[in-house]
Amino acid sequence: MAETKKGNRYINILFIALVGGFITKIPYIMNTYYTSLEQATGATRLQLGLLSTIYGIVNFIAYLPGGYLADRVSAKKLVVIGAMGTAVFGMWYAALPGFIWLLVVHMGFAITTVFIFWAAMVKAVNNLGTEAEQGKMFGFLEGSRYLIGILAMYGSIAVFGRFADEIAGFKGVIIYYSIAVAVAGLLVLFFFKESKKTAEEIAAAKQKGEIISYKLFKEVLKYPHIWMCGVIVFCNYVPISLANYINPYFVDGFEVSTAHAATLTTTSAALATVISAYLGGIIADKIGSRVKFMAGAFIGMIVFVIVMQFIPLDPALLYVFFTFNVLFCFCAFCIKALYFSTIGDVKMPKHLAGASSGVISLVGYAPDMFIYLVIGSIMTSMGNAFGYRLNFILMTIFSALGFFCCLILLRMIRKTKTFEAVKEESAPART
Repeated sequence: MAETKKGNRYINILFIALVGGFITKIPYIMNTYYTSLEQATGATRLQLGLLSTIYGIVNFIAYLPGGYLADRVSAKKLVVIGAMGTAVFGMWYAALPGFIWLLVVHMGFAITTVFIFWAAMVKAVNNLGTEAEQGKMFGFLEGSRYLIGILAMYGSIAVFGRFADEIAGFKGVIIYYSIAVAVAGLLVLFFFKESKKTAEEIAAAKQKGEIISYKLFKEVLKYPHIWMCGVIVFCNYVPISLANYINPYFVDGFEVSTAHAATLTTTSAALATVISAYLGGIIADKIGSRVKFMAGAFIGMIVFVIVMQFIPLDPALLYVFFTFNVLFCFCAFCIKALYFSTIGDVKMPKHLAGASSGVISLVGYAPDMFIYLVIGSIMTSMGNAFGYRLNFILMTIFSALGFFCCLILLRMIRKTKTFEAVKEESAPART
């Protein structure tokens, strides 16, 4: 692989992080501007849920082909195309076309952000350094991506505040994000120095499972440990997804303005995601088991979300609720930061790590396909108050399920200490 100076590697990663920090802000804009989106489009909460659902379904379909594409096309080209494509769909979104066209826009976002960009981002960073440097480089990527995303959200609040009309402010925010991701894509185009692997390195990557193939997936699917890792991610991702309804809850429940709710939501993300991304891994390593740490974090999620449900909707208690929301999000994102580290806990060999992460993603991120549609449908048919109550109950239930799944996985790990033991036990059945 062509050598890149260490300082330049991190500058290159920063360019990729710029795109990564902006690119998902538009398809997930309802996380921060839910009520503004509702007003601007005139859509019901069922329809808004359908927008997220169609995005999640196409993401689910595109995940594996995206990995295949990234293994065979220049990562730099894909990152730039993904950024520019998202900017184009963003400008179309800002025009506020009819609901059917909004569905098309969200399918377009899935193609640009997941099929084209996501795996290419991973490949671009992976190609910059040696195997020994991967941890530091991806840690820098994730930390930078979180930080850039949060700064971008605060920037969007400033843009939103410049408009007296809420709908105009919402359109301004989408245009702001679209321009930002396009500029980030141009920076990658002109300044990112791509390192290309040699034929020998590509062959070695295939051997290690870094290049996705059907054969590797077929092998991984035989191991229940990986399925359980995916179920744990599923149980965490549901409450994280449902926590997006905290934004309209601030508006409907505590009667704050849309701009104030956006500031509270962004600050929660800033306090939770950045700190958890760094501390979660450190604490888990000290404990010596990522799964044990996750079990403890699920307990924290259960406690904090139960408290949140019983805080009266009194404006005087707004910041009490906000504090417990931050604590809940901290626990949830500590787990999120460790999704794929469980592969090490279950002793999967290196050559199956890439395929294992793919299986975990397919299972774990499946809620994107239905969770917003379910809650949006309930809010539309049975009212917001009932919808919010059910929302908190589901957050509690899935947090509890996540805790019990962690205990089950720990028991499975104790019963079959290594991948080799599982392989030996199942070998006769495959012959």
